Amino acid sequence: MSADQIRLYFVGPYGLRAASRPTDRPPSPQQALDLLLEGPTRAERDRGLTSEVPPMGGRLSASAQPDTVDVYLPVTISDLRVAAVSQLACTAAHSDVPGGKAPENVKVRFHENGISTSDPWSARCDPSGNAIPYTGS
Repeated sequence: MSADQIRLYFVGPYGLRAASRPTDRPPSPQQALDLLLEGPTRAERDRGLTSEVPPMGGRLSASAQPDTVDVYLPVTISDLRVAAVSQLACTAAHSDVPGGKAPENVKVRFHENGISTSDPWSARCDPSGNAIPYTGS
């Protein structure tokens, strides 16, 4: 993705689809997820794109460190549909993450509301746009 484009993941008729939007700078994971939470634009909806990510009242936050994005959810993973988890993981992985790894190798760690753990559920975005467990390889 070029510095003047941001990639968001929405649900299409045949699974997850990427949508590119213009931007004036590489987006942080927080900026990318904020745009995802706003849902598809009119043009994206006209292409049949929707979102499974529920409204989260501005309580979702994200931060990046080399090759990793931490996503802090106001819900648990089990509260989300599979497509929503993939939308979040793939949008976060395709944002401006330091470290230089390809998006499919970026670790996305989900910190769930009400679950205190030092080992959050980790996923990555596979090349087809699905969140799969992160195994470190």
